[in-house]
Amino acid sequence: MSRPAAGNRSRSRRRRRQAGLMRLAVLLAVLAAAIAAAFSLTGGAPSAETIATNFATDWAHRDWRGLYRAVDQETRLTVPYGQFAGDYERAYATATVTRARALRDVRAVGGSELVTMRIHTRLFGTLHEQFVLPLTDAGGERIIWHQNLAFPGLFPGETVHRSVTTPSRGVLLARTGAALANYSSAAGLIGSVGIASGSQLTHIESHGFPPTAQAGLDGLEYVFQDRLAGRPGGELFAGTRVIGRARPLAGSDVKTSIDPELQNYTTAAFDAAGTTGGAVLMDPRNGQLLALAGSPLEETQPPGSTFKIVTTTAVLEAGLATIDSTFPYATYAVIDGYQLHNSDGERCGGTLLNAFAVSCNSVYAPLGVKLGAARLVSTAQRFGFDSLSPVPIAAPSTIPLPGEIPDAVALGSTAIGQYQDLASPLQMLRVAATIALGGREPVPTFALAQRPRFPRIMPASVAATIRTMMIAVVNSSTGTGVAARLAGVVVAGKTGTAQLTVPACQTGPTGPSGDTGVSAATAATGATGPCANIPNNPYNTDAWFVAFAPAYRPKIAVAVLLDHDGAGGTSAAPLARDLMAQALQLGY
Repeated sequence: MSRPAAGNRSRSRRRRRQAGLMRLAVLLAVLAAAIAAAFSLTGGAPSAETIATNFATDWAHRDWRGLYRAVDQETRLTVPYGQFAGDYERAYATATVTRARALRDVRAVGGSELVTMRIHTRLFGTLHEQFVLPLTDAGGERIIWHQNLAFPGLFPGETVHRSVTTPSRGVLLARTGAALANYSSAAGLIGSVGIASGSQLTHIESHGFPPTAQAGLDGLEYVFQDRLAGRPGGELFAGTRVIGRARPLAGSDVKTSIDPELQNYTTAAFDAAGTTGGAVLMDPRNGQLLALAGSPLEETQPPGSTFKIVTTTAVLEAGLATIDSTFPYATYAVIDGYQLHNSDGERCGGTLLNAFAVSCNSVYAPLGVKLGAARLVSTAQRFGFDSLSPVPIAAPSTIPLPGEIPDAVALGSTAIGQYQDLASPLQMLRVAATIALGGREPVPTFALAQRPRFPRIMPASVAATIRTMMIAVVNSSTGTGVAARLAGVVVAGKTGTAQLTVPACQTGPTGPSGDTGVSAATAATGATGPCANIPNNPYNTDAWFVAFAPAYRPKIAVAVLLDHDGAGGTSAAPLARDLMAQALQLGY
């Protein structure tokens, strides 16, 4: 028996495929027509069950716009959206709803759709209530709206409201367990309690408290508001019916991280300095804040050379220099034709290690320019600049964004902690403590029992190099922080002397020329220009010092800012030394 030719077989297969495709096309056309017909018969309108489910879901998600679109035309003509949304927002807040969802058993009963809601509340536990949603098909199927639909389970004419019982408030304690109020040195830290306003009022109301309740307004009373305040109790009503009930829960006493003896010492030592600013001590092993004096959380000032820790981090990470890289000795650096001088015309340079130890602007300002604004700013932001502080009562520390640094001179000034850099003592403490912990930040906290957090900020190798450089600040013969030395203890530190106003002799284009390790830097129009021989004015500089000890097994970290008090090495470093010595003597 002979076989068909290969060409005939190929043509036969093509005819069969074409016939199959035609049959599929016809089938799809019939199916599409059927769907179109069905859609035409229903007008494309969603079912009553879908409308009810969507309404309940929008309510659960606080989507008041979605609810407003679902109600009948008469409501939208007579009830403004603001009034409509206000009714829902008040009902949601009154019941202290935290989350909600519609259950699947949607049922039609007498022209209405019944949707059961599971509602989780902050005060009254979990409620199961139903929306009864009457529908009308006038002008397209819609929900006939009445005010009782502001909350599930309400009958016509009812509103949701509550009675509240406020619990007793807890007490702030020192880490020893004694009441913090027993120590006058902690008075400013404790804060105050009173009638809340603004965001704090919104916060306590969201937790079920009436607007007249006493709340922490500032200080540690604010930080620990939720634990100290407890939980209010009361009854939730639908009209006159009770639909939820809760007992008040008394506030807890809160044991803070504050060491009362170290707090007393720190306050007395800072007051003896006779100036403003702030001092703060931390146990870097857990981030606990041990003592504070002045305004170390709220006040922000140019950080001066303490910021060189940040700049050095960026330089080392970018591979622009190593600890052994060498730089020319000079009394100033020329940036875009502008001479940025070292303090008092000081001549410095040499290795990066030496430039850091003596706080050499003529090395660091050009390094900042070479680094570039983007890398410098992003490194600072990793350390916490331009972000909310982890301590709620602390002011944010800021650095200009790259696009806000107009030129190379401003960038060089930014790199040495001037221009528009602003930092609190707490922020610079965070920077120093990150080096102490090998590149992981001990997140600061006032909570004694809180589990510590140590996010990695920088490579451990970079942190180890900067630790060596900070040791040189205190222990090398030419270091700017020699006044912070402690007998038998290796201290790592960094001075800063931030210039506050531009000297009349300065002609530079972008403001103060910068830091300042030994004393405030000045700028001049030439190597022997008009600022070169003018003595520094101590009132025109803020004195900074940050440190940790022992350098290789840190137990204590400190930051000190003394406003208008000269050089960091001569004013702030001795105070920091005394505070660290006291902390170590107390067993830290």
